[in-house]
Amino acid sequence: MPIVTFPWPVIRPPLEWIDQAIPVFSPRSEEERSKDRFDGNPSNVDIYTGLAYGYRLFGEGAAEGLYRTMSSLVLAQRQCERLLDIGCGVGRMLYDCAPALPHTQFTGVDYSYEMCRRAARILQSNGELRLPAWQHRGMSQAVLRGVGPLPNVHLAQANALDLPFAAATFDTVTATLLLCRLSDPLRGLAEMVRVLRPGGRLLLATPFGYLDAVQWQALAGPGKLREILSSFGFRIEEWFDGLVYREVIDASGNAHDWRVTVAAATLVP
Repeated sequence: MPIVTFPWPVIRPPLEWIDQAIPVFSPRSEEERSKDRFDGNPSNVDIYTGLAYGYRLFGEGAAEGLYRTMSSLVLAQRQCERLLDIGCGVGRMLYDCAPALPHTQFTGVDYSYEMCRRAARILQSNGELRLPAWQHRGMSQAVLRGVGPLPNVHLAQANALDLPFAAATFDTVTATLLLCRLSDPLRGLAEMVRVLRPGGRLLLATPFGYLDAVQWQALAGPGKLREILSSFGFRIEEWFDGLVYREVIDASGNAHDWRVTVAAATLVP
């Protein structure tokens, strides 16, 4: 088993490793992984990679408004020693921000093993990555080169509802397109609060695309989210609704649009 000194305090050790390099804090069975959208179908990881890095791959700026908004909120901070990106996916925010903030320790976590692998390949190597799933959709130029190795980026597999980090560990917590994908969004927010230091910042972007009727009734809509964040002790600093995140489907320009709410809030000491 690898010997790794983590740059952040953890409340439990990793239980296994991905490729002897990425610690696993919330192991999933083979059956669970087979049912996962990404672990069960790695071609979906290719698709998501193309969405996140579309501007580099295809010259397509459809999703750039969201990613550049979140990155600009991170880069605008005066001081941040430790940042946690929950649901980091293929590592787009880390890709943008870690090289520009070499003195910040970035940690990205995702529940999917394959997403962790893909993020590591992009952020910790500089080799070429070919995306056949996009080539099958008419995008023949679907080749991405990694930006790594980035020494201030650390990746781990973990469940957003049961983070392995000690309380008050991070100066900033980010979550992009994650909240409405959680089985228990309120618990997810509570975990974000727990690992965030008093005075730290939460940067959140969500389209409120819940899959559960109960969550639609209890949590949907910007107004409800503002109330919930206030009840957790946050002071809202920036807020806007209706940012369009466009998922391009193929070379013909077919796409899905998501209307996203973005919030930047400080946890009041």
